[in-house]
Amino acid sequence: MSRLIVKNLPFSISEAKLRSTFSPHGSITDLQLKYKKDGKFRGFGFVGFLTEEGASKAKDWLDGTFIGAAKIKVEMCKELGQQVGKEKVVIVEEEKKKVELKTGAEKYKEDPKFQEFMSVHTRDATGGTWGNDSGGVVGVDTKNEVAEEEEDVDEEETSEELKENNNSEPVSDLDYLKSKKTPKAPPKPPVDLFTVKITGLPYKSKKKDIKTLLAPLKPVSVRLPPKIKGIAFAGFTTEKEMKTALNKHKSFCGEHQIQVFKHTARSKIVEAAEPASKWSEQEAALEGVETVGESGRIFVRNLPYTATEEDISDLFSKFGPLTETTVPVDRLTRKYKGFAFVTFMMPEHAVAAFSALDGSSLMGRLLHLIPAKTKLEENDVTGGGTGSDSFKKAKEAKQKASAGSSHNWNSLFLGTSAVADVMAAQYGVDKARVVMDQEGKEGKTSAAVKLALGETEIVGQTRSFLEQEGVQLDVFNRKPDKRSKTVILAKNLPARTSPEELRDMFIKFGVVDRLVLPLHCLTAIIEFADPGEARAAFTKLAYSRFHNAPLYLEWAPENTFNKPFVKEAIIEEGVEEKEEIKKVADTVKDDDDDTEPEEGSTLFVKNLNFSTTDEELKEHFVSCGSIQSGSVATKNDTKSGESLSMGFGFVTFYLKSSAEKALKTLQQSMLADHCLELKRSTRASTNQTKSKTEKEKKSLGKPSTKLLVRNIPFQANKQEITQIFKTFGELSAVRLPTKLAGTGDHRGFAFIEYSSVSDAKAAFSSLVHSTHLYGRRLVLEWAQGETTLEELRDKTKQHWGDGRVGQEKRARFEMGNTTESA
Repeated sequence: MSRLIVKNLPFSISEAKLRSTFSPHGSITDLQLKYKKDGKFRGFGFVGFLTEEGASKAKDWLDGTFIGAAKIKVEMCKELGQQVGKEKVVIVEEEKKKVELKTGAEKYKEDPKFQEFMSVHTRDATGGTWGNDSGGVVGVDTKNEVAEEEEDVDEEETSEELKENNNSEPVSDLDYLKSKKTPKAPPKPPVDLFTVKITGLPYKSKKKDIKTLLAPLKPVSVRLPPKIKGIAFAGFTTEKEMKTALNKHKSFCGEHQIQVFKHTARSKIVEAAEPASKWSEQEAALEGVETVGESGRIFVRNLPYTATEEDISDLFSKFGPLTETTVPVDRLTRKYKGFAFVTFMMPEHAVAAFSALDGSSLMGRLLHLIPAKTKLEENDVTGGGTGSDSFKKAKEAKQKASAGSSHNWNSLFLGTSAVADVMAAQYGVDKARVVMDQEGKEGKTSAAVKLALGETEIVGQTRSFLEQEGVQLDVFNRKPDKRSKTVILAKNLPARTSPEELRDMFIKFGVVDRLVLPLHCLTAIIEFADPGEARAAFTKLAYSRFHNAPLYLEWAPENTFNKPFVKEAIIEEGVEEKEEIKKVADTVKDDDDDTEPEEGSTLFVKNLNFSTTDEELKEHFVSCGSIQSGSVATKNDTKSGESLSMGFGFVTFYLKSSAEKALKTLQQSMLADHCLELKRSTRASTNQTKSKTEKEKKSLGKPSTKLLVRNIPFQANKQEITQIFKTFGELSAVRLPTKLAGTGDHRGFAFIEYSSVSDAKAAFSSLVHSTHLYGRRLVLEWAQGETTLEELRDKTKQHWGDGRVGQEKRARFEMGNTTESA
């Protein structure tokens, strides 16, 4: 609990003074001083801290200290609904009641003279003082009978009183005085009167003058304001009497003409004008709202203004998966409004969160949860149409519903028309020459080939521009694990789209921090300041019409930008130089990482000293060649949790020859007073230090002179494929396999072979990102090269030797006197 209650505060305390007292111990999120309805301070308040550590620190430091002349008491608040124990208070009160006054007569109880004295003074009130008081008088029989009857009645009354006194608890003096106090008569219920207001009266008018003026009517109440002269109010029980009194309008009271009006009390006007309280309004608004168990949607209020969407998601995601979390932001102040909407995937999880978190504390504030209204879809608001209109609306709604999916299109998608516009403007030709087939010296040039090559060039320029703007292009090359909540990709933009126009379109929904628009203005990256505003823009603008073309939106992968947005970024020249040097170093490092180690270049190192580290192991083997990785195998200690060396490790070289050299020269060498034993490693240890991007690069194959091109459209021919790939170098062969039926149509993939590896790498790096032919994206992979004799032997050995699964089958052949077994 990060919320404190501060008791025994001085009545002169203010919120500013209390905040200054507690703020040195932590960040304060809530501070309240409690007052009565009449505005009188109640002497205590609440202070909420951002963290529990700050609250406990303030409690330990300030509990029992003085503010002014008052000694304050600081305690942790109880959770809402938690019962405070009252057993100790009851026990203390009972002990107080049992306390008896000591008279000092206890020590004389056994004294016979004291007992005789007490027996004389403690006789019953019914008995006489002398022995002959009990009777014996002649002539008083009837009187004795009456006296006996009266005594019996008195005894019964006294016994009943004693029983009542024994059953009842002892009464204090204050309670006894209160019991003797005559109770006040209950206040009379207010009577609604029909009141008239009389103006223009003489200065010294009295109530009897008003009654005489209104005769024969008899008003129930007549009131003359003490500070205002010349007016009066008269109240009647019926509306008929009030209407009769209104007939006295413009009559005379002495020499003064009076005016009589109907008067309505100000309290009634206020009650009629003022709406109901906020709680009653809320109850009335929630009458037709679905329960949390039906909708799975919760409205959370009284949030601290520092709570972000991630904080709310982390708090509620403990109970189940969430579909949406919205924390509204004020447009002017750019601060959170203090409430949020949380939608669960399963309503059962919403019910569990509602019952557990309602009244709980978050960052020093008590959360209040109520069922939220169901979010209205756009179809419910607009309604359905007829004919083609309804079909279009249904199609648009379906497209918007699927806009958030991650498999719609590639990130660098470019429209065909926009590509043609850019090419025509860049080369100074008519757009018709770009989109039409042309006859040339080398044959017919297809329009699809020109558009594919133009798209490849534009994508390359776009990638280089995005890299300069701090965009990580590696996140677009693989399937994103997590999408960003504030960065949107806008695609299918028409050529020559201005940044101002695009910003004006998105800024309607919130503050745009960054807008990156490449040179040809065909793809843009928009970053919003708040996730809720980005979500609203995405929902409203996805598949909307923009310059006679639908606008394609996609959530960008997380960590799209290298650095977070800073409003006032001041970069010194020295920092820029260091960043440039770092970039060059990173590129060199990336080039080294691209070269994969050869097969058989990993060594198993045994008998290592337990104190040997990875760096020492690399330094020992670096003389034999460049090392890709070197690691010492470790395990976690179950008691201390520290990583302990297991006495062996692995060293991976880039070249197989380096590993062979290390086997010859460093076998039985000494490292940290231990003699090393080296062996070739059969374990695929090279993949252990690979990242996801490296694994995906490996899935594309090893670079060679041959490329495998998939997803080729069936209307494309061999000549068009050749025209695309010969742009990047000299081709050795182009093979487009045909179908087995012999119809002449190809099977949708091709093999492209270059004369050199450098040309093949240039074509692969240019066409692998986003190149479309007849509307289909070309998928490139490295084809497996020709196998060498050693690879064939290893493959045969693995299949027929130790690597074969199952029992070996033996065949026996008898050839003369010899027998061979295979």
